[in-house]
This record gives sequence, structure tokens and C-alpha cells, in this order.
Amino acid sequence: MSGFVVSIFAGLVALSALVFDGARLVSQRAVLDDHAANAARAAAQEIIDIRLGNERIDPQAGSVAAHRYLAQHNLVGSVRIDGLSVEVTVVQTFPMTLLTLAGVGDQVLATTREVRVVDE
Repeated sequence: MSGFVVSIFAGLVALSALVFDGARLVSQRAVLDDHAANAARAAAQEIIDIRLGNERIDPQAGSVAAHRYLAQHNLVGSVRIDGLSVEVTVVQTFPMTLLTLAGVGDQVLATTREVRVVDE
């Protein structure tokens, strides 16, 4: 009987750890999504050649603006600018708390968000 109780208890602890750390992962992924989109928006503000009728995002200034935003939030990412489009990818290592007891190590979260400048 005691073996059964121990195995049920161990299963409940493992399930609780999965739910707890899983919820933290989902929440952190939403935060990273927001930061990637905000960094892309910061880059999209660097539009040049408007009066020439050849609007585009300045690749150097846009990249600097996006990386500045990411650095302010202690994040690392890459920026790709093509014409009026900016794509920011953010990667972060996220530590597990309870799942480390089950041998699950840190998880790598990555997200990509794209912003396109539209002139209407």
C-alpha cells in the first residue's frame, strides 16, 4: 500500500511541476513576443527617402534602434530589414524551477515578429 501512495504522490508532484513551469514558459513566450514586436516597431521608425518617393527603413539606424531596445530589456536578438519590413528574432534561455528536480534543464525560447510599414 505504501508503494502505491508514494508513486501517486510522486506523480502528483511531477504533474504540479509540469503545470507550474509550463505556465511560466507560456508567460515568458508572450513577453518575448511583445519585446520582439516592440523592437521591430522601434526599427520601423527609421524611415528615410520619403520625399524622394522611395520610402524605406534605414538598415543601419533601424538595426541600432532595435538592438538598443533589446539591450534596454536585457535581451539578445537579430534584426533583418528589407525595404519597409523589419523582422526581429529574440532568443532567451529560460531556467526551469521545479522541473529541474525531474532532470529537465534550462529551455531556450525563440520568437520572431515582423513589422511592415504601410503608407495609406
